[in-house]
Amino acid sequence: LGFGKSAKVEVSNARITPARVVMGEKVNISFDVTNTSGKTQEVLVDFCIHYVKASGKTSAKVFKLKVLKLAPKEMVRLRKTVSTAEMTTRKHHPGTHRVDALLNGQARTLGEIELLAVGSA
Repeated sequence: LGFGKSAKVEVSNARITPARVVMGEKVNISFDVTNTSGKTQEVLVDFCIHYVKASGKTSAKVFKLKVLKLAPKEMVRLRKTVSTAEMTTRKHHPGTHRVDALLNGQARTLGEIELLAVGSA
């Protein structure tokens, strides 16, 4: 896609709310991306949730977010809401699910979601 170079950006103010959620509810993920370069950059921004599987291992699911054209020192706030409802394509399991931002394919940790079974909140 032409985004092979590592982006010269900073990720800050990451927020995952709520950090503890009962299956079936929604989680809001937000973070700032700032161009730390003196040049305009195009940055492909996705995020990834490392879902806990029944075995206890994790499996990464990448969610497409946005392509940014950032001027020097420009900052953009990004937000996404993710559902933890059961789907035909994904079964959720309780546990700690790591969340990463992917900037031109390079992972930056944003935080974690503690997914609780229904009735355990």
